[in-house]
Amino acid sequence: MKIQMIKLTLLLLALLPPQYAQSFVIVGHEFEPFYFTSGSKGIQGACYEIIQQLCKLEERHCKFKIAPLRTAINMVKKGDADMGCPLASSPPRNSAFSFSKSLFKTRYYFYGTPALVDKINRYEDLKGFTIGVLAPSMTEVSLQKIHEFSEKNFKIVSESSALTPLRKVEKKSYQLAYSNRDLSRNWIEKTRSTLIEIPNLGEDTEYAIFFSKKKLSEKQIKSIQQRLDEIKKSGFINSTCEKYKLTPAD
Repeated sequence: MKIQMIKLTLLLLALLPPQYAQSFVIVGHEFEPFYFTSGSKGIQGACYEIIQQLCKLEERHCKFKIAPLRTAINMVKKGDADMGCPLASSPPRNSAFSFSKSLFKTRYYFYGTPALVDKINRYEDLKGFTIGVLAPSMTEVSLQKIHEFSEKNFKIVSESSALTPLRKVEKKSYQLAYSNRDLSRNWIEKTRSTLIEIPNLGEDTEYAIFFSKKKLSEKQIKSIQQRLDEIKKSGFINSTCEKYKLTPAD
């Protein structure tokens, strides 16, 4: 009798739609306009909308969560989440995660008051300044490379929130922030801040979705990437980027 019940249960599970067979858990950090919470609307952003479309095509029920960057990365690494977004790839991260093809082109810039920015034309001009940056992050890694190149002639202050460096420069707690272009431009527009970016200095980067190697097989990740290719071909990614004033990757 028990064997028959088990067989019946397995048969019923096999007949269920795919979304009931497996849910995807997605996590991101507060990083507007890529992924963020917006009052009563809940989680929003370009990453959110693209992954929502992915879930629809995959016929999966998706649970979206938000956490600090380091926590979000660890959740995907440990298998507490299936995927996250956005994240820039790097050799250490590539050993821990699988990455989708790049979704967004973006850049890191220095931000300061107009009077100060006007005096900075090269990295040597950063001498003696204190510069805030989100850490740990690839933004910090980029700034550390500049720090080495500049013979460590400026001071780096690590902040746990992506917006804290911009806010502290606004309050004149220190001179400059090193921050993501799209996050910074969005914040400057919303708050009507007078901060501006230093042209030419900084580094280009790209963001993608990252996948848990503990939760998803190579076959599953390949299937998801094929879905993302379909979404891109349909024009959905480009239109989503346009909505959030982002630059789609090639």
